Amino acid sequence: MFNLVKPSVVVGRRTAQFVPDVDLNDEAVSRRHLEIVQQGERYLVKDLGSTNGTMLDDDRIIPDKEYELKHNCKIGLGVEGESARVVLIFKESDSTNIIGKKAAGRGGKESGVAWLKVDEKKKEARVDGKGVKLSRKEYALLVYLYENAGQVCSRDEIIEAVWPESKDPSAISDATLDQLIHRLREKVEPEPGNPQRIVSKKAFGYMLV
Repeated sequence: MFNLVKPSVVVGRRTAQFVPDVDLNDEAVSRRHLEIVQQGERYLVKDLGSTNGTMLDDDRIIPDKEYELKHNCKIGLGVEGESARVVLIFKESDSTNIIGKKAAGRGGKESGVAWLKVDEKKKEARVDGKGVKLSRKEYALLVYLYENAGQVCSRDEIIEAVWPESKDPSAISDATLDQLIHRLREKVEPEPGNPQRIVSKKAFGYMLV
């Protein structure tokens, strides 16, 4: 998972002469493969004349031409036929914009979240290296978000995961979910009033980053 913290980010492969902002260790990726540029509230991607090309949502893009990125866009590097060797997923939220390497999809156990460690066998969670006491529902919510880190989880998806015993998901109100999110933020956020780890995506859901 890579945070886009600069107005211009070069994605490529590290060499002795050059270190890109986002380093992808794959021989199909060029030294300076592509650039992601922030313009106001938009993000644009541009292939920098890479050897093996770039795809955006399964279509090959023209080098040096800028294309706007949308939430969940797929950026493919190192085109081979109709697919790419490396795929990045562009994610956006209210507080941060993220591209995440497509290494662990929904339900996957891998996570790029450095501040959180979850031991599912012991049903324990450590935040910034310290154990935290969580209720059963708080733990279930945290685990679900952790397994889908970097991806927006809809309210319906969260309810199904956290309240599997409910025969009618609509019986779980928005207020109930919001209260659970609030309680969890109180335990994992350095500044609960300014959440940076469990971020909301208005009209879509929540994402753990």
